[in-house]
Amino acid sequence: MNYVDVISSEMDKEREKTELKDLKRLLEMKGEFSEDFVVETWNSLKKMQEELELPSLYPMKYHYYFYTRLVEIKNALSPFPTDFKQLDQLYVEINVFRDMLKLPTTSSISEVICLIRKKSLEEIMSLEIGSDSLFLKILLIQLTKKISDYSIDDKPALVHNLDKQLLEILISYGPLTRPELVEVTKVARSSIYDSLRRLEFKGLITKHSDKRSNMGRPMTFFDALI
Repeated sequence: MNYVDVISSEMDKEREKTELKDLKRLLEMKGEFSEDFVVETWNSLKKMQEELELPSLYPMKYHYYFYTRLVEIKNALSPFPTDFKQLDQLYVEINVFRDMLKLPTTSSISEVICLIRKKSLEEIMSLEIGSDSLFLKILLIQLTKKISDYSIDDKPALVHNLDKQLLEILISYGPLTRPELVEVTKVARSSIYDSLRRLEFKGLITKHSDKRSNMGRPMTFFDALI
């Protein structure tokens, strides 16, 4: 180690001592002080600093409050965000959603996520968010998981299975008409109709009319919103 490295190392140590001292003071003010909690928070902050390539954690209070927002996102969307880079990206995207949906600026991050989840899938998709949006992908994964877990006690299992089957077909091959879905699935037209109504009601599919030729009535096509 040369002279410059020694000086740099000593400066890093002094800076970390200052940062840790500021963190202890901040946590004491919040009434969250304990040695274990300080160490755990410090290690998490250092990991955030490393993954986001932050030059330092000074002033500590700004980094700490940013860190708490990322933790809030992680808890709200668990288990999907796995690292601070993803959480940082989600923080930016969630604020974009907040602005586009005109959600209250005074709401916390977790409150904003809850408000977005209450929006219909059709409304969210109408925002024309890029397909590479991590937050949008997580919302869709969570939504489809809820649908896959969905069950109706007073209906046969076929109802649940047919809903999933039609949704998967429309995701892969849509838009399709009801007669085309009958042909593909070999399921009765009335059952297809009921299933499409349920999926439409849940905001998972949409329908539109279109003419394939200049003659005849417009045909109704169904398409997945995922």
